[in-house]
Amino acid sequence: MSTKLHTARNTSTDWDARAYQQFSMLRKRPVNELLDRVDLENPKCIYDLGCGTGIATQALAKRWPRAHLMGVDSSEQMLGEARCLPIKAQWKRCDLQNWQPEQPADLLFAAAVLHFIDGHEQLLPRLLGYLNVGGCLAAHMPDWRDALWYQLMLDTLNDGGADGKSLGSPQLRETMAARPLLSLEDYYRLLSPITRTLDIWETEQLQVVDGKSPIYDWIKVSALRAVMQGLKDDEQARFIYHFMMRVHAHYPHECDGHTLFPFKRIFIVATV
Repeated sequence: MSTKLHTARNTSTDWDARAYQQFSMLRKRPVNELLDRVDLENPKCIYDLGCGTGIATQALAKRWPRAHLMGVDSSEQMLGEARCLPIKAQWKRCDLQNWQPEQPADLLFAAAVLHFIDGHEQLLPRLLGYLNVGGCLAAHMPDWRDALWYQLMLDTLNDGGADGKSLGSPQLRETMAARPLLSLEDYYRLLSPITRTLDIWETEQLQVVDGKSPIYDWIKVSALRAVMQGLKDDEQARFIYHFMMRVHAHYPHECDGHTLFPFKRIFIVATV
C-alpha cells in the first residue's frame, strides 16, 4: 500500500502494518472490484505495486497461481507481514518513484498506492511503458479531494495552533493541500492515446466502521502519516486533539454504535 512521498512527505518512519490490517476486510472490497475488471487469461509476469501486507497479492496468487508474482513496497514492516503469507510470491523493497521491473510485465496491479505519488501525467505513461503488448495496468486510488475528513485535516493544520495559529511549516500545509489525482476526464485524455482499451470509473462506498475513533484509526495509517511526521511533538498533540474533536462532531456514532464513513475511489484498467 505504501511508498515514499515527495518533499514534506519523505520520511524514514515505517508504516504500521498491524494497524493497517484493522480494516482489512473493507480494504479487500476495492481490490476484488478492480480485479473483476481485469480481462487477462494467463499473465506470466505480475507485479503488485505498493503491496503492503499482501491483501491484493493473495487475490492475485489465487487467480493466477502459475504466474511469476512479485510484491513491491517501500515498507520493510509491511513486507515482513507479507512474507508470512502462504503464497508463491517474491518480495522486493523499493520506492515506486525509482522502481523499474526486472522484466516486462503482463499485469501491473496498484491497489491504493498511486494517489501518494505526484505527477500522474508522467507516472502512468511510464508504468504503461513497462508492459508487454496486451498487458494491463490496473489501479484503484482513494479520492480524498472532496472528502469531509480531509478538509477537517486541512482546517486543523491552518488554525489548530495556539491562539488559532497554523501548525507545521508552510511547505507541509501546501503539500497536504495539493491533490495529485486528476479528474476522470483528464485520466481518459492522458491514457486513451497510448492504450488499446481503457476503463475508468469512480465509486463511493458507505463504509460502516466500528471502534471508539474509527475514522482516525483508518486514516492515521495513510493520509495522516505525512501530517504527523511533519509536525513537532507538541504540535502533534494539538493537532490530534483538535482534529479528533472535529471528526467526532462530523462523524457521530449511529444509534447502533457504528460510524458511517463515505469513501470515494477512482479505478483505472488500461490495456496497451
